[in-house]
Amino acid sequence: MGLIVKLKDAKPASVVRLKASAVPSDGAPRQRQRMADAARRKRVSFLVSRETAFGATVIHPGYPISLSQAKAEAERMRADPDVEWVVVNEIVRKQAVYIPAGPLPSTASQSWLQPISVTTQPGFANIAPAWAKLTDGRTLTPVVVAILDTGILADPALSGRYMAGYDFIYSAVLANDGDGIDPDATDRGDGITTQDISSYPGVFDGTSDGCSNVASGNSWHGLEIAGVLGGNLDGMAGVLAPMRGETSSAVILPVRVSGKCGAEVSSIIEGMLWSANVPYQGAPSTTVNPHPAARVINLSFGGEGVCSLANSPHDAGWLYANTIATLKSQGVLVVASAGNGDDTVGYAAASLPANCAGVLAATGLDMRGYKAGYANLTSQGIAVAAGDLKSDRSFADDGIVTTGYDDTVSTPFFGMRTVAGTSFAAPQAAGVAAMMLAVNPSLSVDQLIQGIESSARPHVTSANLAGVLSIDQPQGVCSSTNTSHCYCTTATCGAGILDAAQAVDWAIAQQGLGTFTAPATFYTSPNVYFAPPRSVATTSSGGGGGGGSMGWPELLGLVGLTALAARQRCHANPTRPQPIPAP
Repeated sequence: MGLIVKLKDAKPASVVRLKASAVPSDGAPRQRQRMADAARRKRVSFLVSRETAFGATVIHPGYPISLSQAKAEAERMRADPDVEWVVVNEIVRKQAVYIPAGPLPSTASQSWLQPISVTTQPGFANIAPAWAKLTDGRTLTPVVVAILDTGILADPALSGRYMAGYDFIYSAVLANDGDGIDPDATDRGDGITTQDISSYPGVFDGTSDGCSNVASGNSWHGLEIAGVLGGNLDGMAGVLAPMRGETSSAVILPVRVSGKCGAEVSSIIEGMLWSANVPYQGAPSTTVNPHPAARVINLSFGGEGVCSLANSPHDAGWLYANTIATLKSQGVLVVASAGNGDDTVGYAAASLPANCAGVLAATGLDMRGYKAGYANLTSQGIAVAAGDLKSDRSFADDGIVTTGYDDTVSTPFFGMRTVAGTSFAAPQAAGVAAMMLAVNPSLSVDQLIQGIESSARPHVTSANLAGVLSIDQPQGVCSSTNTSHCYCTTATCGAGILDAAQAVDWAIAQQGLGTFTAPATFYTSPNVYFAPPRSVATTSSGGGGGGGSMGWPELLGLVGLTALAARQRCHANPTRPQPIPAP
C-alpha cells in the first residue's frame, strides 16, 4: 500500500474530469525530482515510484504500512503546494465467502444455468433459454469480456476460451511470481504460507496492507470466475459456454490484478484501461493489448467508499469515477460485485466501485430469489443467484458450481467445486451483457444497463414456494436495518432478478436503435458465433472449496528478498501451475 500522487502541471487540466492518457508536460526526470522534493518537505519516505494513469505517480516506502499511516501521509502530501491530488493506493478484496467443507449440490448439472421455475427456483438468471435466441440464424459480433482477478490457469474446461492477458501486480512478493508487471496472467496462487509469515514478518503481520498473519490456501478465484463466465467442456459450462468459432473461441481476456492480500486500486485502474485499449502513462511499453478491446469488464472485487465525480479529488471513489467515465465513453461496461458485508451479514450499501454511476452492480440471491444473507444492499443494478449456504443444513442447490483447482493434494487436479458470494453474481451479469452485445453491438453502456434492468423479473415477495424449509424463510423485508436473509425490493437489491432470455430479447428489439459506434480496433474478423452448448454431466468430478526511481524487482534485489522468494516458491509450492502459452 502506498500513495497515488498527481503533481501540479504547468498546463493544468480540469480536476472535474481527468484524462486517463494525461502525461506531465515537464517530463519524467523532472517529475521524479519534484516528487522527491515534495515528499521530503512533508516527511513522506518512499523508495519505489512508477508512472501511472491520469499523469500521476505511485509511490511506496518499500516496506509495509498500515492504512491509517498511508492516510496520514496522504494528508501531509496534499498540503504541499506542488501537489494537485493524492489518493491512497488501498488494497481491496475479492467478494467470495468462505464455504465450509460439505457435499456438492444434490445435482452437479449446474442448476443455476437451468431455466427458472417461478414456484421453486425463481432466483436463477434464465440463461439457458437465451442461448437458443442467439443461434436462431443470427449474425453475431465477437465480444471480449475482461476478467480482472487473480489470473487464469490451464483448466481443460477453458481450453481455447481465453486470450493472452497481462499481470498488473507490481509487488513481486505479493504476485508470488518473482517479478512485477509482466505479460503472463497465470495465477501463481494467493495463499499465505507459514514461510511467507516467517520470511516477511513486516508484510504478513495482520495489520499492514491488509495482509493476514494466518496461513491460508490458494483461492484460484480468477479460475472460478472464468468458469462461471466461459467454461465449455462436458460436465462444465458457463454463461458463454456456447460461444465458439471456426478459428477462435476465445471470449475471455484474463487480467491479473490480485495476488496475496488482494488487489491495489492502481492495478485495478490500469487493468481496466489496458483491457479497453485506452492509452495511459506507464502502460506496458513492450506489449499493448493486442486484442480487440473488451466491451465488458468483470470485477469481483470491492472496497469501502463512495463513488462520485463530485467527490473531493483525494479518494479512490473519485479516481474510480473518472476511470469509469473514460470507459463509458469507449462503450465499455463494468460489472462489479455489490459486496459481501462481513461475509455473514450484508452491509446497507454496495461496495466500491459497484456503487459508481455507469457500473452494473450485481448483488446475490439464493435460488429462491431471497437476498443472500451476506450480500450487500444496492439501489442500482441487478440481483442474481450467487449461493446462500447456511451452516445448519447441507448445501442443497444454493451454491454456484464452477470449475476449480485443487493443489492441496499430492497430485493437483482440475474439477468442479461449490462457491458462493457476490463474486459469482457479477460474471453471470457480465455474460448476459456480452450476449446482448453479440446481437446488438451498437448498444451503449447506458442502454446495456437499461436493457438488463428493464427486462429483469420482479423480486420475490412471497414465502409460499414449494420445498422451502422454515430455516430458509427470509426474515422480513430488506432495509438499512435488516440486511441479512430478507425479501428484496428495488430500493435494496436493484431493479429485479436478472433474466438473460428477456435481456437478449430486449437487445434484439433495439437493433438499429443503439447509440454507440465502436472503433475498428474493437473487433477482429466476425468468426466467433454461438452454437448449442455441449452436454452437461449429471455427476460431479471434484470436491468442495472456498470460495523514487526504483521498481519492485530492483527493490527486492536491494534488500535481498528475491532469493528468499525463489526458495519459498521451490519448497512451498513445487507443483505450482506453469505459464499458459498464448492461444
